[in-house]
Amino acid sequence: MMPHLPYADAVHAALTAAGHTPDTVHAYEDDRGDLLARYEWPDDGITLLWTSGTGWRYEAPHSGGPLFVDTIADPAALAEVVALIADGRPPHRSTARWTNAPVLDRALSDRESQ
Repeated sequence: MMPHLPYADAVHAALTAAGHTPDTVHAYEDDRGDLLARYEWPDDGITLLWTSGTGWRYEAPHSGGPLFVDTIADPAALAEVVALIADGRPPHRSTARWTNAPVLDRALSDRESQ
């Protein structure tokens, strides 16, 4: 079961609505049991990665590292971050959470307790 799929879909929808449709999107579970969602723009050299254990990171030709956003950040805030990164600017901080974050929080908590 991959309870992060609705979140991955919401982020994809927000990116698309903002005009930053990723070329590839992957949502999966790795060998350690972490849930991941990866958004890639290969022509621009940009990757946005969410991991259930550590939250958001990005890679770009000019920089990369953790994003200082909520672990289950609001998808619209992530779309703003991608716009900044695509323009070569540093991403901003955001404490905005996805409206359905409590549901995903519970699902992740339930996975950890199994």
